[in-house]
Amino acid sequence: MTSQTPHATPHRILVIGGAGFIGGHVVKSLIDAGLNLAVYDLHAQPSSIDIEWHSGSITDLSLMASVVADRDAVVFLANASLPGSSIASLSMEIQSHVRDTLRVAEVCAELGVKHFVFASSGGTVYGHCPAPGTGLVETALTQPQNAYGVSKLAIEHYLRLLSGKADMRTTSLRISNPYGEGQRAVRGQGFIAAAIQRAMDGSELEIWGDGLVERDFIHVSDVAAAILATLRSDDPPDVVNIGTGQATSLKSIVEMVEAACGTSIDTRYYPGRRIDIERNVLDIARAQNTLEWSPRIALEDGLTQTVAWWQEHHKPA
Repeated sequence: MTSQTPHATPHRILVIGGAGFIGGHVVKSLIDAGLNLAVYDLHAQPSSIDIEWHSGSITDLSLMASVVADRDAVVFLANASLPGSSIASLSMEIQSHVRDTLRVAEVCAELGVKHFVFASSGGTVYGHCPAPGTGLVETALTQPQNAYGVSKLAIEHYLRLLSGKADMRTTSLRISNPYGEGQRAVRGQGFIAAAIQRAMDGSELEIWGDGLVERDFIHVSDVAAAILATLRSDDPPDVVNIGTGQATSLKSIVEMVEAACGTSIDTRYYPGRRIDIERNVLDIARAQNTLEWSPRIALEDGLTQTVAWWQEHHKPA
C-alpha cells in the first residue's frame, strides 16, 4: 500500500443521482469531508439537506450544462437500468443507459470538468467465476451475462475513449453488491434488503437456485468512502474494483438476517438461471494500492446496522 500523502481534492463537486440509495450516502460523506458540493437529481431536495440542489432529468442537457459549468469533478450515480429489467428492450437499454450517460459525460468534458467518476458494476461486467480462492481482477476477461452488464462495460470503454481525446480523467468504479441503511427491497435489486423485508413482513423470499451462489457484499458507507478516496487521489486508475474480497452465499445471508432479526424467513427455492454466476468476488488490491482505500465495515456489523435501520423505518405491508 502506498504511503499516506496529501491529495489535491477537487474544490467543486457535482453528484448526479444524489438522492438515490448510494447517492445519499455519498452526499453525506462528501458533506462530512467539508467539500463544496452540489446535487443533480430527478427528485426534489430533502428538507434535511442544506446544499445546492438541482432537480431535473439527465436528458435535459441545457440544464445539465448550466449546473456542470463550474464544477471540477462529477460523480455519476444516476441509473435508469437494472440487471433484471435491462433485457426487456435492448435498444431502449442502449438509449436510456448508454447514450444518456455518455451525453452527460461529453457535456462535462466540453465544459472543463477535470474528473468524471462513473459507478459501474463489479457484479455484472465480468460474467464468470474467478479461480478458486481468488477474486476477479480488473484485467480479467469481461463477458457480461445480461444487458445491464454489457451497458456498464460499454460505458466504461466509451469513457476511456473520451478521456483520451479530452482533458478529463475518467474513473469507472466496479462496485460489487452494495447494501445498507436506506436500501429498499424494490425494483428487483438488493438481496439483503429483500431478506430483511421478508423477515419483517413474514412474506416469502424467492431464491433462484440452491442458495449457494456467492456474492461480494459491501456496506454502502464503504462505497461512499471509496468514491471520496477516488476524488482525493492524485492518480486514480481508469477502472478499479470496489468490494470486500470476501464471498458470502445467499443461504448464509438468510441465516445471518434471521439471527439479526430474531425470526425465520419463509424461503422458496426455484430452478437456477443461466445468468446467475456461481461465485462473484472482487480482488481489491488495485483500490488498496492506488486509492489508499479498504472496506471497514464487516458484514456482521453492517447487517446489524441495516436491520436496526429497518426496524426503525419499516412500515408493515
